[in-house]
Amino acid sequence: MIDPEELAVNKRCLSPSGILFEILHLGSHGQDCSIGMVVYTNLEPTYDYPIGKIWVISESLFIKQFTLI
Repeated sequence: MIDPEELAVNKRCLSPSGILFEILHLGSHGQDCSIGMVVYTNLEPTYDYPIGKIWVISESLFIKQFTLI
């Protein structure tokens, strides 16, 4: 599990399936600013999207599922 203090723009990470991603932005949920959000992109193709797709996930879920490298 990632330490939330380690999250930063341009950090690279691996998804649970081993695909390489990069954090683009850290923000907050538009309707509840207490919920941190991570905006990231895939640096390798996923099974359904080419390189460069923009993804958004809650910070709490991101730190449980991804591994920083």
